[in-house]
Amino acid sequence: MPGDSITFDISGRKVTVRVANIRKLDLRNTRTAFIFVFRPGVLEKAPQSYAATVLSRVGATERQRLQREVIGEYPNVQIFDVADIVATVQRLVNNFVLAISFVGSFVILSGILILIGSIALTKSQRVYENAILKTLGAKRGTLSAILVAEYGILGLLAGFIGAGFAAVLSFAVSRYILNIDWEFDPVLSLAGIAATAAVVLVVGVISSFDVLFRKPLGTLRSQ
Repeated sequence: MPGDSITFDISGRKVTVRVANIRKLDLRNTRTAFIFVFRPGVLEKAPQSYAATVLSRVGATERQRLQREVIGEYPNVQIFDVADIVATVQRLVNNFVLAISFVGSFVILSGILILIGSIALTKSQRVYENAILKTLGAKRGTLSAILVAEYGILGLLAGFIGAGFAAVLSFAVSRYILNIDWEFDPVLSLAGIAATAAVVLVVGVISSFDVLFRKPLGTLRSQ
């Protein structure tokens, strides 16, 4: 931060400087992102080296040929192919995303199985409630609407809770583990809420659909 002090070890010599200002970096471009600007007269007598970035919009073969030509002409030049580094990082990120998706699929499957189990445990109570409603004159369409509304609201609540926890977790990972800026994506959150509501609604209605066709007389006699 501006006002803080930083000590550099330059060829065995300790140089302590005060930070005058800082800049915000966009690491998605190819510009050098590790520059410290000193006032004149501090580093003129220190050993010098130069760094530069070159943007080459050519294929891998042409890029390698260009690198060989540069090294052949200037043997003391060191070249770092950012494309290879980015490709390696991208593979690691893809593997990480694949692992998270794999675990997430198991979590979703477990949630669906738990939902089916909870519906099975309460099915007898639901059959009894529908029998009472049918006795009071409720039509099958009304009972279907109640069933859809119940699981729809349940799915929306589950979606909002899941989206909230996901936002908090992503903020914590971005801010305290990866040390990067966090951006909230409302479209992704709404898509997750809608998907959760749809899954709960479909699973709930399919698992409870036979309840609508139970005869109320037999149900009330068995109670």
